Amino acid sequence: MIDGVVRNGEYEWELPVGFIPGMHVPGRFFLSDTLTKTLEEGALQQLANVATMPGIIKNSLAMPDIHWGYGFPIGGVAAFEYDTGVISPGGVGFDINCGVRLLSTPLQPSDLSKKKEILDKLYDAVPVGVGARSSLRLSDTQLDDMMTDGALFAVEEGYGNQEDIIHCEEQGRMKEADPAHVSRKARSRGVPQSGTLGAGNHFLEIQVVEEIYDEEAARIFGVEQGQI
Repeated sequence: MIDGVVRNGEYEWELPVGFIPGMHVPGRFFLSDTLTKTLEEGALQQLANVATMPGIIKNSLAMPDIHWGYGFPIGGVAAFEYDTGVISPGGVGFDINCGVRLLSTPLQPSDLSKKKEILDKLYDAVPVGVGARSSLRLSDTQLDDMMTDGALFAVEEGYGNQEDIIHCEEQGRMKEADPAHVSRKARSRGVPQSGTLGAGNHFLEIQVVEEIYDEEAARIFGVEQGQI
């Protein structure tokens, strides 16, 4: 492990105040022994940098996917005081479509007899990674429509249905969206990424619900144990 890091538990590590000058709170991250072998020193520097920001509360945190980011490390999390703290709209970075999406199915693990074939077909249908290009080719007008209409644009293009819109926050669009504020460079980067999962550490995977922790929430979302 990198000099100066303190181990607080089986998976918990700490950068004490003083790891770098100006830290207001400790940095804390969560890794197994195996994952510590891939830890980047620069990511810890960024974790410590976050701990120097005004108004930070309790800890500068990083999750097990910690690696070198834009300002925060990727996987970085921090909370700040309302009156004395800061707002950082792009602390971790500015990846297109960087978020989490969950699609539930009626399938059980026994239904997936050809896992590799299914994954291969998923990755054929949903390009992902640096240099990935989808078959979707948007004109300037279509790009404007996508930015203003959001989920509605996807549904009208055949990539979803009305129920998808209902289940999205703000009906899947921001009413104040104005493409006029998007630079030409950003537009040129966005067009070839449309229809992909983006680059960086974006990924697509098949998961199984192994355990239900909140029965009521699971019932509302229609999620059951053993479900794909």
